[in-house]
Amino acid sequence: MAYLIGIDEAGYGPNLGPLVIGGTVWQLDDRHDDLTQVELYDLLKDAVTRKLSRTHLAIADSKVVYGKRDDLSLLEEAVLATGDHLDHIHPIWQGCCEPDLGDDLPEGMAPWYSGWEHTCPLHADEGIVAERKSQFSSVCAHNGVALAQVRSVFLTEKAYNERLTQIGNKSTVLSHASLGLVRRLLEELNATTPQAVRIVCDKHGGRDYYAGLLQHFFPETWWQIHEESRSVSRYVGEVGPLDVAIEFRSKGEGFLPTALASIYAKFHREVAMRAINAFWAQHVPGIAETAGYPVDAARFADQTEASRKELKIPWETFWRLK
Repeated sequence: MAYLIGIDEAGYGPNLGPLVIGGTVWQLDDRHDDLTQVELYDLLKDAVTRKLSRTHLAIADSKVVYGKRDDLSLLEEAVLATGDHLDHIHPIWQGCCEPDLGDDLPEGMAPWYSGWEHTCPLHADEGIVAERKSQFSSVCAHNGVALAQVRSVFLTEKAYNERLTQIGNKSTVLSHASLGLVRRLLEELNATTPQAVRIVCDKHGGRDYYAGLLQHFFPETWWQIHEESRSVSRYVGEVGPLDVAIEFRSKGEGFLPTALASIYAKFHREVAMRAINAFWAQHVPGIAETAGYPVDAARFADQTEASRKELKIPWETFWRLK
């Protein structure tokens, strides 16, 4: 048995809304003994495509899949068709992935996250979802591949700012959240015998060197550096019985597990932005919706200022400081 893991984020650039890091874990049977040669896009080509399609499940960089801001259908298709069989702690998303909030309930982090359940699916056709799910499950089973787990780290604006204050650097906040998720996913494998694991993460804010971060999160492991360059940084080490190869790549979403992690993260963030826009529409009638990116976020902050003061919402609960 061997595993592929993909990690990616959504919401690194905006000033409003959460930063979400998604992770997917894929289990491979004994037919796949050389993980460097496994290409899931080829194995699953009868069900999955990198491009938008009327006949296949689109799994690619979420920026490609989420072509129009008002249409979540392709994101929903990918999430609901691939993860419907998984168990999760917080089913509030109806998206088979949970926010990793620890002991903090979402309503304690910001009022717009209170009652954030949504009708599911919002845009996807249930018949198409069922068809894609059946197709995906059949092709995976035929090729000895299974999506074993999906997890996420969901940093609300307040949680993000707290980590930023502690750490001081935006890219390091992303790296810590991402590697914390990697550690959690490896622990959940509960491996007692040697297993091979390949992990691909999208690069963190242009960072090229990750050995120190890996050592921090896995202090018992001696990490060997195979390559550190602008395009890719690769490391190998033994984490308990696991033989782990981890790489940080620019355009990491070219690796299917990372592309699907990107989709899950983007889906979470877009649902959260709907909650934010719905909340402020109640308090500032007629306000135009925002995606949270810098220029428009400033407009949104200006138009909600009076209401924020009236509601006594702290700036650091509303606005991500970097």
